[in-house]
Amino acid sequence: MKSIFLSTLALLTSVACNAQSQSAETNNKTAPKYTYNTVRKAQTLAEAYYSNDAELYKLVEQAMSKMTPQEKAAQMIMAASSETLGFTYLNGTQSLVKNKQAANVLFLKGNKKDFIKQSQELKGYTIADMEPLFACDCEPTLLHNKFPGEPKMRATSLLKTVDEVNASVDSINTLMDEMGITINFAPIADIAVNKDIINRRSFGNNPNQIVNLAGAFINRTQTNQKVATIKHFPGHGAVTGDTHKQSVAIKGKMTELPTFDRLIKEHQPLMVMVGHISVSGNPEGYNTENNRPATTSPRIMKDLLRDSLGFRGIIVTDAMNMQASKNFPNADWEAAK
Repeated sequence: MKSIFLSTLALLTSVACNAQSQSAETNNKTAPKYTYNTVRKAQTLAEAYYSNDAELYKLVEQAMSKMTPQEKAAQMIMAASSETLGFTYLNGTQSLVKNKQAANVLFLKGNKKDFIKQSQELKGYTIADMEPLFACDCEPTLLHNKFPGEPKMRATSLLKTVDEVNASVDSINTLMDEMGITINFAPIADIAVNKDIINRRSFGNNPNQIVNLAGAFINRTQTNQKVATIKHFPGHGAVTGDTHKQSVAIKGKMTELPTFDRLIKEHQPLMVMVGHISVSGNPEGYNTENNRPATTSPRIMKDLLRDSLGFRGIIVTDAMNMQASKNFPNADWEAAK
């Protein structure tokens, strides 16, 4: 049952959005900016998602029974939209969603008004009566670069208390609401050592601090019925190099793994993003076969993340156009398998 993750999430998202809309109408203009609603008697999206809800399972099965094999495959794919970065909307993103080649969209970098228009239009293309799911890399450090013209936020590395994290997440949620986004590919769970790509995007180098603050980010996000994603499993902060530009390897022990393990068990993120990081010389035997990236490795995706750590949510890869992914043959198909 739980293998049908994206369909479950789409149905839960629909219920959450309806609950928020009804609440806004009921509470009029004097209501607080955010009313943290319930989804099927659960306080957070995670509690609803991970619950044993027979009615929800039935809805998921009904939705899946309506889908063709192509539509089921589309549920696994998220297309990017960004005129700035060459991911054109009309001849690219829109076409993929309209033709049911992708059921989800990442608003990568661009004008907020354009993304609002796109999300409203794309909602018209449904699979089994479900609208596309929209996502963003809405990390505090990167937000002003993702959406030029939006106020610059304090970098993640400068957020030192739970209250500061909560305030940051509330600002992010406001922006996500405007664009119809329900999935946030944040927070970073890596340590800050890697200056090539992580650094100021991280909550620091103290694992306890990362768990505390990233946990607060997860909780605030998912209490607001949005999806939080911890990344980049099994750890991109203690390595050298940037997977956007080159292959990167963990050699020996995966020192960041305990942080991810604690966040999964203590804070229940709905998504874990796996990085294009290979593993070799691991004392526990979790080496990626033939130096393949973790995103294509059953040892990391299944044996470690699913079976050993017991993660039951949605596994998502980092972008499949990154160089560390492109360096491995048929990486997209291997990741899907």
